[in-house]
Amino acid sequence: MFDSLQDAIDFAKDKNDGGIPLFRYEAKEVPNSDPVAFEDVVWVTIINKGDPKSVIERPKRPEDEKRWPEHWKAFVEGTDAPLNGVPLKEFPMLTPADIATCQRYHVRTVEDLADYPDGQLRNLGGRGVSMKREARKFLEYRKGPDVDALKKRIEELESKLGDTTATVPKRDAGDGVSKSVNAGGEQQPRRKGRPAGSKNRRKKAG
Repeated sequence: MFDSLQDAIDFAKDKNDGGIPLFRYEAKEVPNSDPVAFEDVVWVTIINKGDPKSVIERPKRPEDEKRWPEHWKAFVEGTDAPLNGVPLKEFPMLTPADIATCQRYHVRTVEDLADYPDGQLRNLGGRGVSMKREARKFLEYRKGPDVDALKKRIEELESKLGDTTATVPKRDAGDGVSKSVNAGGEQQPRRKGRPAGSKNRRKKAG
């Protein structure tokens, strides 16, 4: 993996999970070329997230492709570096000034903001603490465990509702007779009016 022990030591020293790589080409003179010739060599600038002054510049190493596979792929294909998370512009709690401040410190997603080191929140101004707190709340909401539970509950209620509609009352207009349809589809007529025996009871009372 490493060409020498020193390369391994340098890699361990440079390793930073918050590092953001910026790959680019640099011209390098070909040794012992006559006439003088140049070749393209890939360099990488590693920026420490949260501290733009902490920058490492060096030639690309083979292990960098595995360390930042998506960034390397974007460089090779000539596309923009990927965003690993929700873009800040989709976070409604930030103003344009907040977004500009975050981007100044290479915070490009809500996930970046939620993971921003507490000791460096002063870089983001007076709203740094509240922005990080709101970012974490936003991500918790997007996980949606309560939404999944609600969907399951709705499905259960719909299933129960379907069982209760197996027998529904049906009435033909104008016939004065109420009919019900049982689960087998058979109609059962029922005469609308006073209960049996009510007429005889009225005569006796008179």
